[in-house]
Amino acid sequence: MRRDERIQDSGSRIQHGESKPGLWTALLAVLLAAGCAAPKAQFTDVDWVSHATTGRGAYERGDYRRAADAYGRAQERARALDDADALAVAAVNRAVCLLADGQAKEALAGVREAVADGRVAEDRQTELQVVGARASLALGKPDEALASLAVVLKSNPPVLLRAQALLTEAAVHLAGNDPAAASKALLSGLSEKAWAGLPASIRAERAERLGRIATAQERPRDAVAPWDEASRLWKKANRLPEMARALAEAGRQAKASGNLAGACDRFYRAARSLWAQEIRPEAARTLEEGVSCAEQLEDEAVAKRMAELLVTFKNGERLSK
Repeated sequence: MRRDERIQDSGSRIQHGESKPGLWTALLAVLLAAGCAAPKAQFTDVDWVSHATTGRGAYERGDYRRAADAYGRAQERARALDDADALAVAAVNRAVCLLADGQAKEALAGVREAVADGRVAEDRQTELQVVGARASLALGKPDEALASLAVVLKSNPPVLLRAQALLTEAAVHLAGNDPAAASKALLSGLSEKAWAGLPASIRAERAERLGRIATAQERPRDAVAPWDEASRLWKKANRLPEMARALAEAGRQAKASGNLAGACDRFYRAARSLWAQEIRPEAARTLEEGVSCAEQLEDEAVAKRMAELLVTFKNGERLSK
């Protein structure tokens, strides 16, 4: 399966929510953009660092399967070195990539192997607990996820890990159709000042979560601004696929709230961005949403712009054959 098809298929599952485990996986997807942890400076083994660096690059390109393979090689190297912390870091990163690729069971197995080593430093154990909770959530085990998160939050973790735990907790509550509990996790678990000091990718996740909460509470007008903010932050983090998808979701919420002009603009920009990134099936679907929106708007100029982009897509498809 080509990369754009794999990403498109994942996006389709997220949009349509096939089943309860599928929904958990979908909610998890927005957590992944914090990304795999960068190789730590104290790890000086050339082979381990090479594998980890390859994994990071593949992850940032959206090639999750190749990233997981690279981090798997880092795990093997860590086993050869008998280095517990190197194994833990590789396990965390590989698990994040496996989760993005829909392989939660394998992700959890790697996490459990690393957790079982009593030599792993406390901060590494906390990272493993957080990603283990994400894997449990993806496997449709919200109680296990909440239990792991409770351990993390009681340990007074660093702000970044606390934020990731709270984002995961909010996802659990959203999966259980409890937006009020999800909102409480995000709005009372950390101060606004603390959230503001975190990386753009983490703030983007939080913005997306707030948008989902507003949607779950049937407040589409209030959902638009968080999704627009998420798109802006994904761009700042140089996560362009997520940027375009957040923009498209802002368009859906704008449409649901009756702002057809704003929805058309967001669909157009999102489709154009996805196409330029060669995520073409998803780009085409997003443009279809834009065309439908333009038909309802009955604005000749907007319809023309959509039609011109559709021609660009069709010409691109012919050239690629």
